[in-house]
Amino acid sequence: MSIAVSTTDSSSTKDFTAPKNDRQLCAVHPDWCTETGVHDDHFGARHVVMGNDYRELLDARLLDFSGSDPVIGLGETDTDAIEARAKAKELRRFADALEALADTMDASTNGESPNGSDTISCPDGVSFCTGDPADHEDPNEHFHHGPFTAMGAHRPYAGRHRDGIMTFHLSQVNDEAPGLDFVAGGDWPTLSLGEVDELISDMSVHLAKLRAARMQIADLMSGQTIETAATADRTWTYDDRYGTRHTVTCPSWCTVDHTDDMDGTRHPADVHHQLYGTVAYAEYTEGYEDYKSWQLLCAHLAVSPDSTVSPAYRVPHVLVEVAADMYTRPMDPDQLAEFIETVTGQLEELRAMHPRLAAARAEWAARPHTTTNAEAA
Repeated sequence: MSIAVSTTDSSSTKDFTAPKNDRQLCAVHPDWCTETGVHDDHFGARHVVMGNDYRELLDARLLDFSGSDPVIGLGETDTDAIEARAKAKELRRFADALEALADTMDASTNGESPNGSDTISCPDGVSFCTGDPADHEDPNEHFHHGPFTAMGAHRPYAGRHRDGIMTFHLSQVNDEAPGLDFVAGGDWPTLSLGEVDELISDMSVHLAKLRAARMQIADLMSGQTIETAATADRTWTYDDRYGTRHTVTCPSWCTVDHTDDMDGTRHPADVHHQLYGTVAYAEYTEGYEDYKSWQLLCAHLAVSPDSTVSPAYRVPHVLVEVAADMYTRPMDPDQLAEFIETVTGQLEELRAMHPRLAAARAEWAARPHTTTNAEAA
């Protein structure tokens, strides 16, 4: 399906020619109203999504009828700013789903499975390897490659690279550490506003896939480390503070050393298995001007089989350190998915705030340079 996005002003819908003196900008909403001359009703530029049959799928514009407050006309409904932002989030998710359908269709057309991998299995059992026989011909050196992931196949910004740009795939030579082969390419096409929106949407989806590949490498690396250490000492014993002996087998993902758990002072509830996620930092403070770098949104996979706090701790769960020493409750997969959606929504709010900040700075810089009392102090 072909979808086009266009922006028009309201003058294209009129069937008369305005006199020359009617070109005066709107005195009420000069920043967005496209009407000129004397008028009571105000219409903004019309944003339209067209189907490949040239029929409108959806349209939106700012409206202000005489005596009312401005609204966003979305299809046949009037929408306020909060409702419009919520609907925009739904449309972004719809766009991502539509892109995924296109990827699935491309894979089916090319004779590939929906996930983009070959049906040939790797003779060495490498999980991500497509099993290409040419990569395994040399008995002394086997190359393992995952399926290619590219951004923007057949998009205008991909230029001559019709299969997409910013391609990457997982790779590994023999038993060495896995890595990511990344190819950045493309030329310099001139993009329309709609094509820029396509690029931003595709980059968001591509970034999510790139992060998933990074996590896959981390898991593979962690798996190799654990496999090396997962000998008899991953099943270990300890005496608790009451003298009772316990035998413990760590989960495959546990990275805790457990040496301190064997000192004879532990209660069974103190023994836990944990995998720490990547640590991120941001500067923030409880008071003004005293900014320090603290952990932010750090996730931990954990289980405490004998926890006395809550049954939720006795099964594998994720804790997120939202800010320094501030944790979520233990989350199951559904709760974590809901938390991720909440954080994603806030990221969208931050992205929306960025151009507003840039515009506010530009507006502020254009003001007369007067010294405020705070600046003078």
